[in-house]
Amino acid sequence: MSSRNSLFEVRDLEKHYPINKGLLNTEVGRVRAVDGISFSVERGETLGIVGESGCGKSTAATSMIRLEEPTAGEIRFEGEDITEYSDEKLRRLRREVQMIFQDPDSSFNPRMNIGDAVAEPLVVQGLDDVERREAIVGDLLERVGLSADDMNRFPHEFSGGQKQRIALARALAVNPKLLVADEPVSALDVSIQSEMLRMIDQFQDELGLAVVVISHDLGVVQEICDRVAVMYLGEFVEVGPADELFTDPQHPYTRALLSAIPTLDPDDRGLGVKLTGDVPEPSNPPSGCRFHTRCPEVIPPEGIDLPQETWRNVLHLRKQVLIDSVDLESIAEVGAIEAGGEFDDPADTQPEDVDNDRLARWVREEYEIPARLDDQTAETTLSQALTSLVEGEQEVAAETLTEQFETVCEREVPETRSITSDHRVACHLTDESMIGSTDSETEYRQQLSSPSE
Repeated sequence: MSSRNSLFEVRDLEKHYPINKGLLNTEVGRVRAVDGISFSVERGETLGIVGESGCGKSTAATSMIRLEEPTAGEIRFEGEDITEYSDEKLRRLRREVQMIFQDPDSSFNPRMNIGDAVAEPLVVQGLDDVERREAIVGDLLERVGLSADDMNRFPHEFSGGQKQRIALARALAVNPKLLVADEPVSALDVSIQSEMLRMIDQFQDELGLAVVVISHDLGVVQEICDRVAVMYLGEFVEVGPADELFTDPQHPYTRALLSAIPTLDPDDRGLGVKLTGDVPEPSNPPSGCRFHTRCPEVIPPEGIDLPQETWRNVLHLRKQVLIDSVDLESIAEVGAIEAGGEFDDPADTQPEDVDNDRLARWVREEYEIPARLDDQTAETTLSQALTSLVEGEQEVAAETLTEQFETVCEREVPETRSITSDHRVACHLTDESMIGSTDSETEYRQQLSSPSE
């Protein structure tokens, strides 16, 4: 993770927010926004942290530079642990580490002209020479594509793209060594995004900056980053060199994010991975691998051999049974309508109006599960569960499905493994001991070795 040349190192960083209730304001839980991430940034390197909204990226950014106090972990800048810094040392650290925020509108005081806004870090760091400050500000404004004459104008007089350039100028005013950019182009028009990214890249080359880019857009990260950390629900699931991660993604979540990158070629559908459902609440993360509730490649239990697509659909049904969300009334009504004239009034058909075998078959059709599974063990379990379900015994059905179909993905936290010297993945699919020799598991191995197919 680190080397002698590391400028910035984070080890087991956590940021939890307490959930308090009652008259005594008792803590009843915690929102685990960041839950034990580790990484390093080398001098002159650009690291990208990517993931969906709500995964903890921005909290990681503010916590790692102590704009928010981390709950736990070690943060080292040039070898010193900044979690132990006093207020005075933190003030000096701000000269070395600067941040660009996502929303340029909220990051400026509307009553302060941009000259004063860009000069503010210089004032905080003790530069009292007004003429020198103005010279520095004027030079920076021109270098980001504006004019030194713009110093007396106010933020509302500029477009979003211009304000983000001003934010970049302000961050560079004190000549930092590390720049943290939180979604630096997400609020900008597409036509301006590339120009802004090139500008950051240019300043990095000129000044030898280390840069951490926070983004949900892998297209942005691919353009400027040397290494990428993929974040899901407060944890890193994959970290590696950008070229390796984009050409040979190892984690199903990474493949799903790459599939979402827009393309102008209608025949290019990327990796073809689609996610369903929302990111779980960080106050109650799933057991085992936190991604298993949405993962399209959950490993079947030992002895279960089903095609991957069928296995996904069985798991989806199981999930709906567990939370008692299988709508038998709607399934019965739709099935009756499709059955034609077999029912007097299909629109009023209820589960009790349909024989159990037929209703169970309609449930299979609703969840796109074959009328009979090839795997005898899985077929027996599913048939028993569906019988219980259509007879109104939802809890028995849930117990039957859980007993047979519980997977290692929900039972055990995956160990982080090294694919190459600088490419790490936290996924059971990379652990040979977790994968047997059934046809479906062989399919998983093949997909790992050739994910673009």
